[in-house]
Amino acid sequence: MPMITLTKNLESETLHLPELRPFVGHRVEITVRESDACHESEAARRSTFESLGATWDSCQQPNWDGEAADAILPETYEVARRLLESLPSGSPLPSISAEPDGHVNFEWYQTPRRMLSVSISSDGTLYWAALIGSEDPRGSCEFVDQFPQTLLYWIAQVYG
Repeated sequence: MPMITLTKNLESETLHLPELRPFVGHRVEITVRESDACHESEAARRSTFESLGATWDSCQQPNWDGEAADAILPETYEVARRLLESLPSGSPLPSISAEPDGHVNFEWYQTPRRMLSVSISSDGTLYWAALIGSEDPRGSCEFVDQFPQTLLYWIAQVYG
């Protein structure tokens, strides 16, 4: 990836970014390189998988929340992992949490009125609910090996 480094006195008339205002009148070194969106996407995916693993690690025992929550079963974790793996590259990534019934939750959130929540069960049933403006569609679908088209549609609505 090409990169250049400039050393300059920063003059006020050269400022195009407000973040640079504190450096006006000082000699600065600026490095410019093309952003590697693919690398950032891979890092974000890796982080999401780590979040799933951490959620499972902390919720494998019954009563993990101190309020009688069911444990996340290995089968539930495996379904969630495969679902995340099947999410098409470049798709928005969910935040991950545990539910008291032992399900894993994936949530795509844009604003309080643009969100999708998917509850993942050990048998591969995905229970979902969305809030898109004044609409609140919900349903369920089975996950086998391919990310459900229904969920891709609602993810697009959340970020559309």
